[in-house]
Amino acid sequence: MVRGNSLIDDLRLLINNPRYSDLEIRCKDDLVLYGNRVILAARSEVFERILFTGTRASDKQVSFPKIEASSMKVILEYLYTGTVLEKGITIEDALKTLPAADFFQLENLQDLISEYNKKMCEKEENRNRLPELLSNAVQLMSPLAENGVVDYLVDSVAKIPLDSIGFNRLSLQGLQCLLSKRNEEKTFNSSEYSVLRYAILSAANKVSQEAFSILEKRLPPWNEIKESALQDIDNNNSIEKTLGASIGDIINPVIEHIDFRRIKGIILAKIIEPLDIIPYNKIMDSYRFQVCKENPLSEYYGYFRISDIRWDRNGCGLGLNISEYGRTVNAPQNITQHQSVRTNYLMSSGAHEFRILIEKNCAYAFVGICGEGLNFSTFAGYQPYGWVLSSSGDCVHDNDNGIHITPTFQQDNVKIIVHLNMDDKTVAFSVNDTRYPPVASWNNLPRNLYFVASLRYPGKFKILPPEV
Repeated sequence: MVRGNSLIDDLRLLINNPRYSDLEIRCKDDLVLYGNRVILAARSEVFERILFTGTRASDKQVSFPKIEASSMKVILEYLYTGTVLEKGITIEDALKTLPAADFFQLENLQDLISEYNKKMCEKEENRNRLPELLSNAVQLMSPLAENGVVDYLVDSVAKIPLDSIGFNRLSLQGLQCLLSKRNEEKTFNSSEYSVLRYAILSAANKVSQEAFSILEKRLPPWNEIKESALQDIDNNNSIEKTLGASIGDIINPVIEHIDFRRIKGIILAKIIEPLDIIPYNKIMDSYRFQVCKENPLSEYYGYFRISDIRWDRNGCGLGLNISEYGRTVNAPQNITQHQSVRTNYLMSSGAHEFRILIEKNCAYAFVGICGEGLNFSTFAGYQPYGWVLSSSGDCVHDNDNGIHITPTFQQDNVKIIVHLNMDDKTVAFSVNDTRYPPVASWNNLPRNLYFVASLRYPGKFKILPPEV
């Protein structure tokens, strides 16, 4: 490289270069990096205070026992050049660098790293790791402080149903942060019962495998709870008091952020109260509230804006491509057999509409709803968890072609609306703004549902906003 043509490139040659350095920087992992005292002091008031005041003015080495070498390398690069080359920086390195940048009071670097973190979280390989990334972030940074990275991870994880997250993936500290930042205007895609279940089983997992096994049997997932079956449960079967006390101590910080008024009284009475884990006053307050209020609270905290619906990368056939921030899915040329993809929007009550534009049709296109347990590598209508409308106009569920309810729509640029009423358990469809009657034979819908589509090459489906 010819020197003298680029100031940044020339300064980059000085980074961690013993030849041009007069200072050793010892890091948390006991690795030593090299820096120039004058440059570091000129670029950082913190380095100025450390290197040129008091008894340290003549020191040839300085130690930072809380900063790892990978983070210090990013700090040095920024101080020397004013930029950061993203190549080679993992998302874990970036998370660790944020508190280091805060320590050195480098606000511009914090902004650079925050934007880099968000961009990295959007990558396919990292979207599946969002719970772990949130857990790491709250360990490294103050979860309650105003922090763009933590807030971004909170908003992203809030859209993932907790029942689909393994109990070793999201720490209780991460869950506490997630709950503490909730509000009624933000998306939160888990029922309040699911929040409590996740906290208890995560704590049990820390206590022992036996504790986890006992409580997992006593706390069924949200989508498996049937109120008719709850009537027959023996609610006198309390768990061992010492186990309940130890679990209660672990989850106490999380309990403060759970709204027990949103858990139905019969679930509290038949499942939660006998565990003897939750403080008695919280359960009694919930009973009183539910008795006195004519209109119960939603079992979900927060608000899922219909405009937030996206295709879910965690619920998608491996060969399908999701783009345009999750709004568009297409099947590339090598996908000759149908694969399926669902949305990130879980529905358990109320009326919902899903609008989709079939930009490129395929033989055949399918749109509808699905339950938990769908195999995304194949066609949804072949499965007991899928209910879809075919572009032939037929209803398909569990490999059974139902009645023909709409005209065929094999052309491109067809607008489909799925009308789902979870209270009445009815599904209807509109094709190009013509609405057809509900599908009478679909009378066995489960409690929790997602919107779903199945396609093959050259299919391309786009989610439309509500107003279109």
